[in-house]
Amino acid sequence: MPRSNAAKAACDACRRRKVKCDAQQPCIRCQNAGLACRTTSIPRKKGRQGSTATVLRELRQAPEQTESLSAPSPTGSRTDGHFLRQPGLLNPTVVQSCAEYFFARMLGTVPIFLPATFQNHVDRMAESLHSYCLVCAFCAFIFTQTGYASWQNPDNPTATPGRSFLEEALATRRHLDPFTAPIRHGITIAFLLYGCQIGLGNQRQAYYFLREATTLYTAGMLDQPDAEVDEGRPSFAGSLFWLLLISERAHAIRRHRPITLEITSDSPALDNTHSDSFSTGFRCLADLYRPFDQSFLSRWNGTETSFSRESLIQLEEHLQQAVPTDLELPDILLADLRVSQQWLRTMIWQLATTAGFLSSTPSHPCLDLRYPLQIARDLSLATWKLSRESMATHGVGLVEKIFEITCTLADVMACLSPARIRSSGFDVGPQDYLKHLCTLIHGLHGGDTKFLPLLLAKVSQTLPSMLAPISRHLSLPAAPDSGPSSESELAEMVSPAAGLGNTSGWEYKEFNWAEMSRIGDKTPEIERALPAYTLPLTNIR
Repeated sequence: MPRSNAAKAACDACRRRKVKCDAQQPCIRCQNAGLACRTTSIPRKKGRQGSTATVLRELRQAPEQTESLSAPSPTGSRTDGHFLRQPGLLNPTVVQSCAEYFFARMLGTVPIFLPATFQNHVDRMAESLHSYCLVCAFCAFIFTQTGYASWQNPDNPTATPGRSFLEEALATRRHLDPFTAPIRHGITIAFLLYGCQIGLGNQRQAYYFLREATTLYTAGMLDQPDAEVDEGRPSFAGSLFWLLLISERAHAIRRHRPITLEITSDSPALDNTHSDSFSTGFRCLADLYRPFDQSFLSRWNGTETSFSRESLIQLEEHLQQAVPTDLELPDILLADLRVSQQWLRTMIWQLATTAGFLSSTPSHPCLDLRYPLQIARDLSLATWKLSRESMATHGVGLVEKIFEITCTLADVMACLSPARIRSSGFDVGPQDYLKHLCTLIHGLHGGDTKFLPLLLAKVSQTLPSMLAPISRHLSLPAAPDSGPSSESELAEMVSPAAGLGNTSGWEYKEFNWAEMSRIGDKTPEIERALPAYTLPLTNIR
């Protein structure tokens, strides 16, 4: 007996779970499980399934793969070919909330578009799948990078907003052809997805999307950029180039990756016509990363060993000039600039260690054995003046940089005698810097759950006497069988005994050279979770 109705396809989630689906939108099983119910795959039909049938099927379906969306379904969602939007995800409240947060706080470090450009994408979401994908990726970027959580899905209060938006953006992106829309849209989407994966700690996926964004740019697809004129400003193509360059170089240093973008005579110039704080801050940030080119990365990755002390000294002096000490900018911009500046100084010092340039009588402070203590002091002084909210805006990338600086500080402190790392009178010392930086990591989004446990494991390995004071300072449970064994030992460790609170005048006879040679060793936990945070220190002179 023939069937009255054609069989309906099961949704993706039910098919993957191998459970019966009622083929409704959404189906009852996805509702009960709190899953996004969508049907994106094409059901296999009976009959010939060879190459001829495949070609015929693709030809018949070709007219459906267009940018226009079909009419709204009864559930309020819209489909494009076989893609079904998640109903109610991008409501106006969450989009407006994310946009207000971004343009008030993040435009100076992520100048990817201006308000009028973004609003144009919001207005076109109904008919443009590219715009819908971009807005989903944008909201996911805000939530995953900063932990910003002013909105919660009323249908699923326990869901993580960032992951929901990211899953929708990735699902949408699988139905897009990046060459059917202005290529700038594809670059923007890829960059936002890179930021999302960084926020979630997915480094390989992050590198894939970052590489895609820079590859699209270098493919010459911006020869005819969009004629964007927003609020009296010309195209953002120049800012986009520098944003990608900064992100790529920071990622390459952290993960020992190659880079795509180079600064040439044809590279877009930074906009020097505007003197607002966001423009000034971004120019300083771009200037910080300008000299960290392929030549530096070849030295950093060990493929080039013929370089001089003078080249590292020039890099250090450039960093000092790029962000002057008297620079007046809002806290949000200074937070990223100051942390990035001190992190890059730490990277220069680490490179000097592998090259054997460190000395007890250095020709420049950056070649001093104790230079990380000065870096930690400068970072502590800078961040003591900044609000916690200004640092949280920059997401997990900023926390990771503070983590690396703190790990290097702990390594050098382990080489000094206890008297040399204490405070002295009213002066603060390395112990105070270490506690302050641990406090920053503990209080920032993602720091307390991922980086702080790794940092405490490293402190336990290199500075076991500091584990108990740090735990008390952070109001953490005391670690068993660690730290001082008695009250008197604890009092001796934290008392303001005689010593120097700054790096001047320290005697090298107090330096533990055997311990210095171990810098770069990691606990097994750090080795598994973060495989490339410090470099082995050898050939010290």
